[in-house]
Amino acid sequence: MVRRWQPPWRRWSVRNRLMAMTAIPLAYLFFTFLWYAYHSRLSEVREELAERGPLVAKVLADSSEFSVIARRHDDLKPTINGLLRTDPSIHRIDVLDAQRRELVAAAARAPGGTAELRYYEAPILKRLMWVAMLGPDGKPYQKDRPAASGVTVETIGYVRVTMSPSALLLKQTRRFYVELLVGSLGLLACVLLAWQLAKGLDASLQASMQALREADAEKRRLIGKVNTAVEDERKSIALEIHDELNATLIAVRLEGQRIADLSPEGEVRDKAQSIIKLALGLYNSGRSLVRRLRPEVLDMLGLEGAVEELVRHYDSARSGCRFDLQARGDFSRLEGDIAISAYRIVQEALSNIVKHARATQASLSLALEQGELRIRIADNGRGFDAALASAGIGLVGMRERVYALNGSIALETSPEAGTLISIAMPIR
Repeated sequence: MVRRWQPPWRRWSVRNRLMAMTAIPLAYLFFTFLWYAYHSRLSEVREELAERGPLVAKVLADSSEFSVIARRHDDLKPTINGLLRTDPSIHRIDVLDAQRRELVAAAARAPGGTAELRYYEAPILKRLMWVAMLGPDGKPYQKDRPAASGVTVETIGYVRVTMSPSALLLKQTRRFYVELLVGSLGLLACVLLAWQLAKGLDASLQASMQALREADAEKRRLIGKVNTAVEDERKSIALEIHDELNATLIAVRLEGQRIADLSPEGEVRDKAQSIIKLALGLYNSGRSLVRRLRPEVLDMLGLEGAVEELVRHYDSARSGCRFDLQARGDFSRLEGDIAISAYRIVQEALSNIVKHARATQASLSLALEQGELRIRIADNGRGFDAALASAGIGLVGMRERVYALNGSIALETSPEAGTLISIAMPIR
């Protein structure tokens, strides 16, 4: 027998499954927390650099205006060096003239890496205020007419501040390690608590699962007994109808025929003919009822012949659907309960195809393979939502018949995609 591949967790114990159910969400939350904390720290560094760099460049550019105009560049060095000492995130400061030629430059003594350096620049502006004492006509302004004035702004240089995130990253890394330690301790405490809870629940779950297995096995035995009792009762009713009712109807028909033969033409003869027709109709209905209650062909021809007769009946019913049957194996050695259950399952499936599927093609396969009776029923009908499969009485009955014989059933369907039913029942 070919063994199907199964996921490894199907072989885990209940305790391991409980631990996995607890540990996986905890681990997900833990690593999500780490990812968020790490990226939030990086984001804080970027935001702080983006806020501090332009501010330092702007302040230094405003304070360098006089020194650049007066060409007293050495006066800028103490200020620049003081900034480099007090702010470790500043990597380098350059003061440039209007043509971007270097006037003053200073770098930190312990420079960080150059991969993440950020550059921020601010112009050094020279502001000139002027007042025109003469008007356009060349005459001085009077008291009632103020003098014209204005401000001229000229860029005389630039201050470039190079920021390094190394110092800020070091500070944020320390905070991240503290958060990592706290999160790891919390995760460890949760895992230990989950382990203790899993140990406590394992015994009770094992007992509950064992009780459920025993209840399920008992339910299957009861369903099997009920199905057997139902089939026996059907057989008994069918025999009574066949032996008693049908025999009586034959006698009624014969008596009606004798009355018709002895009576001349007239009302009595017509009534006798009506009795004959009614008796014949009741007899045919009785035989049809007997076949439904207990298929005689199953006892005479076995499962393969009975199913073949059933397929022929549905194939000739003018339902618009063509049926195809394939059978492999010797079905004569099947036990009666398995044969009648398989017949009822096939009967219910074919009836559902005719009533609900609106299919044009259906196939039925019976096979005795590897100690199992395998039934495969497929159609190209409209299908249905598999989530609503439990709502159908017919499907429930099929499933219960299969489970009562320790078999398995699989249903594959979706709207407008047909239906496939696969059944496997062990044979003894």
